[in-house]
Amino acid sequence: MKRRINVEYLSRVEGEGALTIELLNGRAGRVDLRIFEAPRFFEPVLKGRSFQDVIDFTARICGICPVAYQMSAVHAIEAARGCSVPQPIQDLRRLMYCGEWIESHALHVHFLHGPDFYGLDSAWSKKDYLHILQRGMKLKRLGNELLALLGGRAVHPVSVRPGGFFRVPDKTELYSLLPVLGKGFELSHECITWAASLFERKEAAEDTGSLFISLHDPGSYPMNTGTVCTSDGITYSMDAFTTVMEEYQVPHSNALHAGIKKGTSHHSYMVGPLSRINMNFESLPEEIKEVVQRTGISIPVNDIRMSIVARCVEISYAIHEAMNIIKKYDGADPYIKVEPGEGKGLWITEAPRGMLIHSYQFDRNGNVENARIIPPTSQNLAHIESSLRNFIDRNNHLTTKALRRGCEHIIRSYDPCISCSVHLIDLSAGEN
Repeated sequence: MKRRINVEYLSRVEGEGALTIELLNGRAGRVDLRIFEAPRFFEPVLKGRSFQDVIDFTARICGICPVAYQMSAVHAIEAARGCSVPQPIQDLRRLMYCGEWIESHALHVHFLHGPDFYGLDSAWSKKDYLHILQRGMKLKRLGNELLALLGGRAVHPVSVRPGGFFRVPDKTELYSLLPVLGKGFELSHECITWAASLFERKEAAEDTGSLFISLHDPGSYPMNTGTVCTSDGITYSMDAFTTVMEEYQVPHSNALHAGIKKGTSHHSYMVGPLSRINMNFESLPEEIKEVVQRTGISIPVNDIRMSIVARCVEISYAIHEAMNIIKKYDGADPYIKVEPGEGKGLWITEAPRGMLIHSYQFDRNGNVENARIIPPTSQNLAHIESSLRNFIDRNNHLTTKALRRGCEHIIRSYDPCISCSVHLIDLSAGEN
């Protein structure tokens, strides 16, 4: 018996995509997450540009997480030039990243993913959901305030430059945010408890066998620094990781897939908040770990839908970390000078959606000779298809409509940024 699941246009995700799944005798055959959004060719656009332009150009790849692109880019540039910025600048960068984690996660948790747990087609389709949206708006506004203060504006900030910032805030400006951050921290605990409660009445949907990968930074939850660690116990330097993972094309998508090279095949893996919390739970503050433990959830978890809990935990962590950074801040020089020159630099930071890889080669004038950007969604696409296949095979007794809804839920659990993922494909012509 054959069945077909077809979603012509995925809703509540950033970008344009569709889904086709074919079932034969209750088993998933063809599983195609079709990304049809047009490629945007950011890497070729960067060629010949000054290293000074890279940060603001790459920020335009994503309107939800521009800081992630700025952070990976600025670290890669500084690595190419052999620069190390002072600790106060590192702290301000981490503070800026906290703002983005808060606003990005708050948007996804409350507006995009949360409605799935209530059987809603839209966040606006049920009056009883309004108070959840209001909480999401408060948290998102908090993240935006941090971004606006540090970046000059909340969307596509303009303050980041090689060596630091064009302008840094004074103590008074940052301290003024502490009261609202304190209220946000209390709200984030409510958020964790709510997200965990969503699973009290839901059937288990564990996706066993997942390979989780994230940065690991001893002594702190990873954002801008660390080594690449996997759930099967392997640790890589940032450069070494890019030699064992590989991007590859699939015929049904304008976005590249990625996997760990296994001979002639690839092993899919997962990046993002669920990977981070599984790999770094012990690095969280005790107060936040206690909130999680009171919910009855034990880490690690394999159910991808529980990424909503992980995001709520990271909202709480980002607020906690922001308050700590602000309390220690005593002013800083805006930047150190970074001279143009030849070099190659690679860096990985933890975007809200997972590891974001930037690599650049510069000529002697500091112009880009080669650029490579690997966004988290590209790294997750193969794993999303694997999760969909597992879900179908475990739940083939459900109606086609129920399977379709479940598949859409799984996709949204990853918070895919499709516009980020279609940055470059390889076009080549053959005889046929």
